[in-house]
Amino acid sequence: MRACFKSPSSSPLTVWLKRAGVSAVLAAMPLFLNAQSVTTVPVGAMTYTFPATTQVTTTYISIPLTNPAVYTLPVASLTANTITFSGTPFPAGGLAQTGSPFFARIATGAQAGRTILITANTSSTITVDSTDHSSQTTALNTSGWTVAAGDRIEVIVGDTLASIFGDGSVNNPLKFVGGTSIFTADAVGIYNKITAKFDAYYFNTTNNYWRVNTSASNLNNIVIYPENSIQISQKSGRSGLALVVIGEVPVSAPLTKITGSAATIYSGTRFPVDVKFSQLLFNNWTKANSVFTADTLGVYNPTTAKLDVFYQRLDNGQWRKSGDNVTDYTNYVLPAGSAVAIARRSAVSGSSSFVSAPVPYSL
Repeated sequence: MRACFKSPSSSPLTVWLKRAGVSAVLAAMPLFLNAQSVTTVPVGAMTYTFPATTQVTTTYISIPLTNPAVYTLPVASLTANTITFSGTPFPAGGLAQTGSPFFARIATGAQAGRTILITANTSSTITVDSTDHSSQTTALNTSGWTVAAGDRIEVIVGDTLASIFGDGSVNNPLKFVGGTSIFTADAVGIYNKITAKFDAYYFNTTNNYWRVNTSASNLNNIVIYPENSIQISQKSGRSGLALVVIGEVPVSAPLTKITGSAATIYSGTRFPVDVKFSQLLFNNWTKANSVFTADTLGVYNPTTAKLDVFYQRLDNGQWRKSGDNVTDYTNYVLPAGSAVAIARRSAVSGSSSFVSAPVPYSL
């Protein structure tokens, strides 16, 4: 297990816990935080196994574990996209550094479970991306669903392509095979909710950094959002490997931004444990007796290389699969760290722009 401890020169002692592929060990860890006290939550590891390949192989994963909070503070005041805290707890500009993304995770109140990228900060105020990296803005002070004074905000360190998949250095080795082009290297696709597609990146062994095939720009610092679905495409003849990610388990139900109107959003299950459909008690979820009028959940089928599309019937609550209106899939199991494709039929706004399911475990 690798932990990176860094103390910014103008800030209190902060722990920056980064993830790396090392040993598959579940571990309890002491967390060293700044002056604001928080409750310690379980920290462990998830292992993603990639067998040796005999053909081009595509795998979809998500990363539900997060880095521990480095600040935990109550809200003093807010606007549509800013939150102000009492005192001067932050180094000005220190939460919006290139290569070290920070997120604000709302821990209590109406928007509990929402995790938003911090785009700028002063010593007492953070500015966040209230689009949640999508085509739709949802304000922090949305009427009837607002962050309120006293709500607790946790600031966590985010991840990038390089922090999860390596930068080729001795201390952070590359997790998948690089190459001189995307046609010879393995590719990591990060789902982009704005363009509704996976952006494909590969590690260029000539440049010695992550890039896209159409540009030589260094993209090591591309942000991986907590809800991102990640597509791993490996070339034929690759050796088997295991990717290990460490971090904290979700304590409350994570909110996932969905833009609605039948748009498909690829996301993760957001939980580090296996989950049955019966446990996915989604809020704001439309049940119907037809796949064409219900909200749907797509699961990638590696055998057919297509999505199996599931929906929940209105008459009996059972889960069915498109093309099979007889079999009850209520006990269908999504493995820990799965990726799914969510489509909401109706237009959404405010709280209906997010879906969540109850945490399927007790802490």
